[in-house]
Amino acid sequence: MTVQPTIFLNCAGSRTQREVRDVLARQGRPMRTYGRTLDAAAMKAAGVADTRQGGLLDIDALAAAMDGCGTVIHMAPALQDKEVAMGQFAIDAARRAGVDRFVYVSVINPQIDYLMNHRAKLAVEDYLIGSGLNYTIVRPMHYYQNIDVAAAVASGRMALTYSVDRPLGFVDMADVGEIVAKVAIEPGHDHAAYDLASDDHSGVELAAILTDLTGTPIEAFRLPLDQIVAMLAPMLASEPGGVDWTASAIERLFTYYDRFGLRGNANVLSWLLGRKPNGFADYARRCLS
Repeated sequence: MTVQPTIFLNCAGSRTQREVRDVLARQGRPMRTYGRTLDAAAMKAAGVADTRQGGLLDIDALAAAMDGCGTVIHMAPALQDKEVAMGQFAIDAARRAGVDRFVYVSVINPQIDYLMNHRAKLAVEDYLIGSGLNYTIVRPMHYYQNIDVAAAVASGRMALTYSVDRPLGFVDMADVGEIVAKVAIEPGHDHAAYDLASDDHSGVELAAILTDLTGTPIEAFRLPLDQIVAMLAPMLASEPGGVDWTASAIERLFTYYDRFGLRGNANVLSWLLGRKPNGFADYARRCLS
């Protein structure tokens, strides 16, 4: 009987890693989860027998936790001032632990230099490509999950963080979780970088889709940028000293979306899934059910 290698999920409390974890658990894959504040009992109930506590900037703890694992799946918390260091430490720890493969969850179009979070992920990609590890990079688009369907239906208003008229590409986090798990266990994805995108929609179009689904009139509106920054920056920053960096990254991100949008192409995701990617209506139906 062949023993399946353990898959290491870094930053395992993140939304994306929870999707990956659930896919791997359904397939009975052995996993080890790692993060600062993980509930071992909850992880065990979700199918993870081995949970380790530790910081993303503690290379010794990372390497010890990765020891004996065959594949690392790494992502960092959103909009962090130390995201490059987190990625580089994870890569160095994987090399120290003798890990075979490294899957990195990056972002679509990391080459957009104006966007601080994209620039950080590009630096991690650069370091990974030169690391000597077998790697796969996945680059998700903006998540449908950032839209609160229940709140929109209840209030008749869909809150967005960018212009309601500017088309933006989206992807379903469930599809991303399926593909990250797929490339972590399936051969043939070494030294590949995959863009993961579904459909492009303006906020007005999203509100119209939800109106058609529910029969309830929904109007899209844009939250004021200063309100978004005040709400998100303290919550997302890894420490008080990083709030200003995170605030600047948020300001740049949504200013860019306002002016240019950010669009994608579904061909690669369709090929990897073997089907059409989920659209906004699919995501909304799940929320409504």
